[in-house]
Amino acid sequence: MDIFIARQPIFDTNKVVYGYELLYRSGWENVYSEADGDKASLSVIGNTILVIGSQQISQGKKIFVNFTRKLLLEGAATYLPKEIGVIEILEDVEPDDELVKAIKVIRSQGYILALDDFILRGNEYSPFLDLVDIIKVDLRQTDEQERKAIALRFLGSGKVKLLAEKTETREEFDSALRMGYSYFQGYFFCKPVVLARRDISGHKIHYLRILKELGADNADFKEIKKIIERDASLTYKLLKYVNSACFSLRREISSVMHALELLGEEEIRKWMALAALMELGNDQPQELLRICLLRARFSENLASKSGYKKQKSEFFFMGLFSCMDVLLGRPMEEILEDLPIQTSIKEALLGKPNLFKTILDLTISYEKANWIDFHHSASRLGIEESEIPELYSDAIDWADRIL
Repeated sequence: MDIFIARQPIFDTNKVVYGYELLYRSGWENVYSEADGDKASLSVIGNTILVIGSQQISQGKKIFVNFTRKLLLEGAATYLPKEIGVIEILEDVEPDDELVKAIKVIRSQGYILALDDFILRGNEYSPFLDLVDIIKVDLRQTDEQERKAIALRFLGSGKVKLLAEKTETREEFDSALRMGYSYFQGYFFCKPVVLARRDISGHKIHYLRILKELGADNADFKEIKKIIERDASLTYKLLKYVNSACFSLRREISSVMHALELLGEEEIRKWMALAALMELGNDQPQELLRICLLRARFSENLASKSGYKKQKSEFFFMGLFSCMDVLLGRPMEEILEDLPIQTSIKEALLGKPNLFKTILDLTISYEKANWIDFHHSASRLGIEESEIPELYSDAIDWADRIL
């Protein structure tokens, strides 16, 4: 059975990543038999620990994994390292004496327990409530009144923390934060907060100019060298990048000129875009930068796999720029007017169908575990779906090394 694993970030109140929920697909059925669900969960755990590596996919953060009744009774939770594993009890798991006893054993071993998709009505006295550390509340299945009622019911005790699941807008984040929720799961941080043009700092304008220089067809690399040498931060980042494990060099590189000669024009263009983007996003959650980097590498990998290896750097730029509206707080259309990048990349970023848009759709659908759109995009590109998880894993590893 092919297992496709994506991860969705879970933030604390400071928008720092607390952990990731592992989202997966195993087959195309909308409803699984219990046996299929058990097998899928075990495969996810096995892939996480043995194939991808729990450290690589979690980066030392918590990983949330769903468990069925059968797996809880069989003690499968102990396959996860207790230092990072969070055991999610699915909402359709009914409590009884046997299961409560099994969960108490898991808890006694030091695991964090979470209750998924909690609804207050009918569950006020569930035995699970005395055993879990985190209660997950789905913002798409509850209204504001119910979310407040849940907060009033549980936060006074100090024994449990609340997690707002499917937090998709900044307003939803702010509302749940005011209610006392501790964790927030979703892509609210990928939504742009539009600022007045005058609010874009001179610091960011400087790096926008660098991106503009890089995007020109006749980019002057002598001028780019001067820009790097005048900017201590860029010089440091360049030398750190070249001397990193990405290149496995025999001796350390100590000058900008030597680094430029080693990388070549295409890699320098990519690296400068990376460095500029990271400076543009230094006031944003680090996870947003991680997603930009992951999309860039994943798009590049997908392009190579689908027969467009010669254009892979262009797909890299497309993925990298896909969150530019969030980083700058400006509409994407307005940003792209000022950047002389390839027309087909601009069109893809603005939602117009073309090859670049298909690669971007595949990248984002895998990232968000939207498996139906993922299937359609992979089919259009003629990529074997079984090869894609390895490309995604490589992108995660690369993005984490860069950060």
